[in-house]
Amino acid sequence: MATQGGYGVILKIMVSTTLTAVANVIDVDFPKFKKFLAESTAHDSTSGYQTWVATGKRALESFTCTLLWEDSVTTHAAMVTAFSADTAVSMSIQDPDGNEIIAFSAHISGMERMSKQEEAFTCEVEIQPTGAPTIT
Repeated sequence: MATQGGYGVILKIMVSTTLTAVANVIDVDFPKFKKFLAESTAHDSTSGYQTWVATGKRALESFTCTLLWEDSVTTHAAMVTAFSADTAVSMSIQDPDGNEIIAFSAHISGMERMSKQEEAFTCEVEIQPTGAPTIT
């Protein structure tokens, strides 16, 4: 994959039965992939350096996106609906050139609308993926 700029990322959320591009995304992080390790240094370990063992557990950590907020926009309303629900919603995020798509289920765990006098009305949305992602 060639080097690419950050402009053009596509974040999608399930609307009815279709993954739909979220409108008015200003900034978005990608979820951090995390592998859990357990410290496993024994008293008789050679060299006195810590040793680590993989636990087998992995996670996608929460990430945020900032939206130019319009509550009447279908995908923004879907974010509010997902926040109010106790079940996860299907989502995906795609790099600007479309080389990689990470699909996952997620909870909308936080929403913070911001209105500063010299800026546009925005909403920072916190997304917590759950379960294993599909990467294509």
